[in-house]
Amino acid sequence: MDPDQLRGVGDLADLFDYLLQSAVDPQVVTEIARITDIDTALVGQPRELHLVAGRQVKDLLHPIVLREIPEASASAGGSFRANPALDLRVAVERQEQVDDGLRQLGLDAGLAGMEALVESYRAKTMPTA
Repeated sequence: MDPDQLRGVGDLADLFDYLLQSAVDPQVVTEIARITDIDTALVGQPRELHLVAGRQVKDLLHPIVLREIPEASASAGGSFRANPALDLRVAVERQEQVDDGLRQLGLDAGLAGMEALVESYRAKTMPTA
């Protein structure tokens, strides 16, 4: 697997992870609760994540392994629905949500092969606990 391609997927995975991790950070949750005058237990996890890039997603990934799907439209981002069964405060579950988002991002961008790319990336990175 091309290291540049894995780096591109890794960068996007890190971006997704940091965004989701920030949204469930106790300090952020406490501040949201304070601003809205509710208990922190009532501050839910994000249900959606919207990502908009300055250029097409396929250009962010150095698509050597990824293949363009014929007649599919290109994309410069996406809206990603969270799996409500996952607890984004738990690193392994957040990683699962990130990987789902990456796969969806690839398909939304009209690219096939993101599943294999994500799997290869995860095989080369240390699992998180």
